[in-house]
Amino acid sequence: MKFPPFTDNSQSGEILSILAAGGTLTHREAMQLGIMCFTARITEIRAAGYNVICHMETSKNKHGKPIKYGRYSLIKGGSHE
Repeated sequence: MKFPPFTDNSQSGEILSILAAGGTLTHREAMQLGIMCFTARITEIRAAGYNVICHMETSKNKHGKPIKYGRYSLIKGGSHE
């Protein structure tokens, strides 16, 4: 599936495909896909008119201390849906 103005093989297109299919992504998950500038790609997707939201989640790091991170998803009914 192609989402203007992003090509299927672009990083923004890959992220948008995952989110449009109902998936979510964190910065770490995006890095594992080879996407290093995840927040810049999210900014591009938002600038194209897609409603991407970030929910903060809490976990523990390897030292047992709490950390927070964002999980991004696409709101259904956005301007391109």
